[in-house]
Amino acid sequence: MVTSSRGITPLSFLISSQRTFERDALSECFYILSDVLGYEVRLLKSRIPGLSLLSLTETNTNLFDVVNKIRQYHKTNGPLVACLKIIPIERLVKTRIESIVENAVSLAHSKIQPAHSWGIRLRKRQTNLRSSFVIESIAEKINWGVVNLKNPDYEVRVEIIRDLTGISVMESKYILRNLTEANEE
Repeated sequence: MVTSSRGITPLSFLISSQRTFERDALSECFYILSDVLGYEVRLLKSRIPGLSLLSLTETNTNLFDVVNKIRQYHKTNGPLVACLKIIPIERLVKTRIESIVENAVSLAHSKIQPAHSWGIRLRKRQTNLRSSFVIESIAEKINWGVVNLKNPDYEVRVEIIRDLTGISVMESKYILRNLTEANEE
């Protein structure tokens, strides 16, 4: 795994698929990112059925530009076969509450302005951390902007997968959904 001195693996993607189709989804996304778009990609194992992780090795890449390129590929080439959803992950850290809070707040500080609304979205898998504890720990440190849980300008996205946690602060449009369906635009 590629990590910085702070234990952060930058620029990753959480890929969801149906159970037993993880390899197909990884192969599909690996092909798009590596062969079509030309990024150097590293596979990371999630050990959770239906979930896979890919990491970009380039650290100076804009993750959301990559998402837009994947969206354009989907629009041009039609539906994918196995990949259901792609969630961009700006930081991948060890599952420790201190690391999760520090990185979520740091990303929020760099993006969320006082006029913006925000909400925390948390998914956890195979961890003993309580959802309410994680959400409250992050929320109490973000003391600017307006909380909006229904339709926020920015999502503070926290994806806990055993001993790894993916964190992003982004507009919800950057989560690619329904990739196995034809694009109706």
